[in-house]
Amino acid sequence: MIEHQTYGRRATDIIEFGGRAWRPMPAPSLTGGVGDSDLLGRHLARVDQLQRLVARLERDNRELAAFAADVAHDLRAPLQAVAGFTELLARREGAKLDETSQAFLAHVFTATGAMRELLEAVLDHRRSTFGTLTPSLVYGNELVNAVLRRLQGDLDAAGACVDVGGLPTVFCDRIQLGRVFQNLLSNALAHAHPDRRPEITVDARRLPANWEFAVSDNGVGVRPEDRNRIFELFQRGNDDGARPGHGMGLAICRTIVERHGGRIAVERAVSGGARFSFTIPDHNSGRPAGRSGAQS
Repeated sequence: MIEHQTYGRRATDIIEFGGRAWRPMPAPSLTGGVGDSDLLGRHLARVDQLQRLVARLERDNRELAAFAADVAHDLRAPLQAVAGFTELLARREGAKLDETSQAFLAHVFTATGAMRELLEAVLDHRRSTFGTLTPSLVYGNELVNAVLRRLQGDLDAAGACVDVGGLPTVFCDRIQLGRVFQNLLSNALAHAHPDRRPEITVDARRLPANWEFAVSDNGVGVRPEDRNRIFELFQRGNDDGARPGHGMGLAICRTIVERHGGRIAVERAVSGGARFSFTIPDHNSGRPAGRSGAQS
């Protein structure tokens, strides 16, 4: 008679080990242990709650941006009226006014000019956020050189030297990418070091699935604690109180880059200033880079 043998152990078997008796833990089931279903249900409910919260915040942000753009658009006409009548007053009565009154008019001109720039920045952010992207093949060097021509007066006034490396051809919205370069170059000029001639470098490098563009300068740089905050709307570095701007340019850059599927960041440049880099997904693999060039 063949003796029946059992291979393996049941969960209720007692195991002798080290002189002590141990009862093995039951193997986990596919549905999880006791209470796991409730825990999973709570997690799923939390995920659903967070998704609904994110959707609501995105909707609120869109509505807030639309409201700000509408207000900015409506304020253009009365602002133009204030500036226009102030200019007429200065022409007709300027010679009759005393020095203090003329200083008052100068303050009005300055304030209306700053407000006009702010309104245009709000409208520009609105266009960058919700405007339709029209992607095409964009030659990097041709685009950057066109931006430099628009900034030629500011570059000459600052005595800046700009070196442009060999930039690739990318598939993106030409106008929007031009805004990114213009804002980054203007930002480099605005944050020039008082003791150094501004030197700016524009270059690019290939990443596994993206092209990374970079605008580097030898200016005052960005403090580590400000490197995330400055990409938010109306946020500026803590040492920017005396510098021009409204804290919109870098926020517009981030919006444009993220709409193209990329990321933007800032770090310390080798020259001691700031290196702003952003990525554009490579939808044009295999094509040659654009012509390199330099301008000073």
